[in-house]
Amino acid sequence: MKIETKNKNRGRFFIFTAYIGILFSIFGIATTWFYKPKVENTVLEIIESLDQILDNTNDGLIIVENTLKTTSDNIGVITGTLENASNTLDNISVSLTSSADLIGKDLHDTIIDTQTALISASQSAGIIDNTLKFIAGIPLLGADYRPDEPLGPSLLKVSESLNDAPDKFLDIQQYIQETDKSMGDLQTNISELSEDIENFEMYVEETQTLLSDYRLIFENIKSQFQNIREQIPIFLLIASILLTGGFFLLGIAQLNLYHLGKAFKNDERPT
Repeated sequence: MKIETKNKNRGRFFIFTAYIGILFSIFGIATTWFYKPKVENTVLEIIESLDQILDNTNDGLIIVENTLKTTSDNIGVITGTLENASNTLDNISVSLTSSADLIGKDLHDTIIDTQTALISASQSAGIIDNTLKFIAGIPLLGADYRPDEPLGPSLLKVSESLNDAPDKFLDIQQYIQETDKSMGDLQTNISELSEDIENFEMYVEETQTLLSDYRLIFENIKSQFQNIREQIPIFLLIASILLTGGFFLLGIAQLNLYHLGKAFKNDERPT
């Protein structure tokens, strides 16, 4: 009798467990298909949000790309301007060098030669003045030579008026040479600035290339999101069917457990 009671209790336990398993299977199947649309919508909303984030980021990249393009165009203008300025300074430097040589050497020497010639001429004019005075002093000739100022001293005054000219020409030469040196310093600064601009332009081009790579990455990710968006319903459908099949098999197994429990419960033979 003790064995019979024990079998009945075991049978009741198996039947109770089978009921719980069957209810769990039915609940699992119902829950799977009830939450499938919600899970699908949630996943699609998450993908849509990520896709929107990518679009916003891509729009930011477009703005940055346009800014870099404008910057690159401005750099091109600056580079052309600096190149023109450098060429202009080269021409000016050549002109200043030629002018310095002309003023400090040729014109300076010409003034000195002119002064020398005027001094020689004044000396010769002194001889001529004395000769004319001598001739004018002969009463029989009746010559009248009484200039307001003799030619010799007049020529000497002209020569003396040029005394400051050579030094002034040298001063002008020095000023032009200093200006030429300043032009050289300016050219050096422009060359250094041009190198900096070229380096900056190189960095801008590298950044533009990097942005193009990012654009390709974003396009690939968006393409993957599109594929996921299309595959999610199919994937969830298959997963739901598999879960339903699993719960169904679990329910079938509970039927076997139920029959086993019935057998234990109805078996009155001691075992």
